[in-house]
Amino acid sequence: MAASDHAKLYFDLGSSQLPATAAGDLAGVLAALNAKPDAKARISGFHDETGSAATNAEVSKQRAQAVQHWLQQQGIAAERIALDKPAVTEGGGDAKEARRVEVSVE
Repeated sequence: MAASDHAKLYFDLGSSQLPATAAGDLAGVLAALNAKPDAKARISGFHDETGSAATNAEVSKQRAQAVQHWLQQQGIAAERIALDKPAVTEGGGDAKEARRVEVSVE
């Protein structure tokens, strides 16, 4: 997978609003999808262990859906976008790293 076929977006605590850097962060993914009409985007939302599991899973889902919506607004068909189940980033670590969405082109 080329570097442009993958992106990470970092979100504010408790927020599913796309970061201001989203268009730039997703530019390579969008270009790869446009260049490969048969390719699909896979979107994975992550969260940490802080707070309730249900709340964390919901905000991770909303973050992934925000990225999905942005890609659709750019002309990528819904059937070319797959959302993974929200995943927990275990073991503490960097809280910002846990509040992310990863997008890959397959």
